Amino acid sequence: MTAVSDERASDEARPGTITRAFATPVARIGCPFGDQLNGPLTDLVLRRLGLVENKFSYKSETSADMASWCEPVVDSLTGWVLQTAREFVETVGGHPLSAVFTASRARDANTFNTAASDRVDLSSEEVTVAASRSWASVYRRGDQHPAHFHPNTAIAAIYYVHGPGSCELDLIDPRSNVDYFDPGILFAGEGQNIRLRCVPGELVLFPGWLKHSVPRFDGDGVRISLSWNLVYSLRSPQTG
Repeated sequence: MTAVSDERASDEARPGTITRAFATPVARIGCPFGDQLNGPLTDLVLRRLGLVENKFSYKSETSADMASWCEPVVDSLTGWVLQTAREFVETVGGHPLSAVFTASRARDANTFNTAASDRVDLSSEEVTVAASRSWASVYRRGDQHPAHFHPNTAIAAIYYVHGPGSCELDLIDPRSNVDYFDPGILFAGEGQNIRLRCVPGELVLFPGWLKHSVPRFDGDGVRISLSWNLVYSLRSPQTG
């Protein structure tokens, strides 16, 4: 009996811990040369918008892909976005991009019990961040974009070019079951969306699976943003 009591006392003395699980990384970064680009980008987007009939019920959008425009001002910004996205992943992952990617693939292989003979050897591959699609969005008074996500996208990137005041973006709680019932006390921010109020020259990065929306725009003039769907690309290093 004494031994049992001692064991219980030992268990009761063990300190408890609280873990805030499943955090979602979101980055906001100011472009160091944004002031030089935003004016030319505004003129370019409005000119490009006139070349297509791509007016949705909630906003206007240029034709994709911006890489096909062959515009130095766009290419310069895209290069910075790709480099910044790489640094974002490496900061969150704590290692160089190739190491983070390889570790994730190895974990997936173990999770799905992939046979060793079927596993992809990534040791000789260079991993980069690439844009699979890009476009510009233009909002006028009354426009808004319903909640959505970007399929087949590792990282969604949004750069704000022009707007009167702040450019608002709502990030939707990704926990799918939080609205199933009312627990009485909300102690983990259940169902509470996050509204970012960004300014021209600012880049936002987040996982492509994270739902987001643009609230109704009631400002004067237009609000312009550029978007990229980013993926990881594998290529063999150049050999001499």
